[in-house]
Amino acid sequence: MGLLDGLEKFGFGGLDKVDIYEEAPKEKKEVKPEVKPEHVVEERDFLIDKEYECHVCNRKFKQRIVRPNRAKLAGQDRDLRPVYNGIDTLKYDVILCPYCGYSVLQTFYAALAKPHRQLIRENISANFKPMPDKVPEVIRYEEAATRYKLALFNAVVRQGKSSEKAMICLKTGWLMRGWADSLEGNTEEEQERISDCKKQERENLKSALEGFIKARATEQAPYAGMKESTLDYIIGALCVELNERLEDGARMLQTVAMSTSAGAIQKERAREMLEEIRNRLKAAQ
Repeated sequence: MGLLDGLEKFGFGGLDKVDIYEEAPKEKKEVKPEVKPEHVVEERDFLIDKEYECHVCNRKFKQRIVRPNRAKLAGQDRDLRPVYNGIDTLKYDVILCPYCGYSVLQTFYAALAKPHRQLIRENISANFKPMPDKVPEVIRYEEAATRYKLALFNAVVRQGKSSEKAMICLKTGWLMRGWADSLEGNTEEEQERISDCKKQERENLKSALEGFIKARATEQAPYAGMKESTLDYIIGALCVELNERLEDGARMLQTVAMSTSAGAIQKERAREMLEEIRNRLKAAQ
């Protein structure tokens, strides 16, 4: 007698050959290729470590810098502040020795004369508190702002040119603008930070304007690495941005508009700002 005999009365026949332990054929599953999650580009992906030797204390240190040709330029403000996709490169433009406090923009990182080294050692290194050896993965805006202040203090101590000090102020102003732009302002704290950033931006741009005007009268090109037409353009753009010294700004922009060394885009922007100044002066009459 089979194990299933007797079920014929229920309409089930031919069960004597049923293998009760026979496994059903397994359904073939379609093998789908593994889809890896798309990598989200973060700020640290733009950075690499670079080793420097301090020109003041001669100690070696590493610093995070922007990987060459990694960041893509997305645009430029009319005062020439560069805007990149995914990173504010201005945060990484100051080289700071964590041992003695010597700080300088990358543009000006070069050997120092002995009197300048002595000035830094006596007025900065003697009081500087060494920083941790660990290189931060990314530099926050607050830390970047401190680095710019140290760079400006260093330039003042070693009696740097007006153009260099003005460039530090200009980039500090740009940094403050970037910091404000990075905040959404959804909280009272963020709103206060945005307000403070805008205040500091204006203060630094005013100082930059003063320094560049002085540099144009007392120095020879290049001015902080800039040719004369670029310096004139920045002076004019800062006058427009600050809505101050508009007559001076108009003269500078007129020079740029007529310059043979300025680029076509720069000349076009100069003409646009020149027209804006004329409208402002007319409205003020």
